[in-house]
Amino acid sequence: MSKRSLHPRSLAAQAMGKIDPLTKGVVTPIHIATTYIRDEDNAYSSGFVYGRPDNETIREAESVLAMLEEAKAGALLFGSGMAAATAVFQALSPGDHVVASKVMYWALRAWLLTEATRWGLIV
Repeated sequence: MSKRSLHPRSLAAQAMGKIDPLTKGVVTPIHIATTYIRDEDNAYSSGFVYGRPDNETIREAESVLAMLEEAKAGALLFGSGMAAATAVFQALSPGDHVVASKVMYWALRAWLLTEATRWGLIV
């Protein structure tokens, strides 16, 4: 049976059917935070650098979300709504114009009017 023939809830609950090679768990184990061993040349050949923002738990969740949404470019998880919102604006270039409502999350509004304008966005 192909993964796409399963119901999206089943795919999400089973992390797309990936089996943990070490424990044989059917759900990816949660890696909260860790650091990783560097190679002799000081590189990170494992593909992981620092465990809070970049670990297998995050990558698996992003993969499941991208699959459920049929995203072509993948998905990104953020530690907070503010982190996600500022990332959207930081994808713009200095000098770009932003039209934003006066009624919004206060901290984002404050960020737009101070940090984003200092960075070069026109709000």
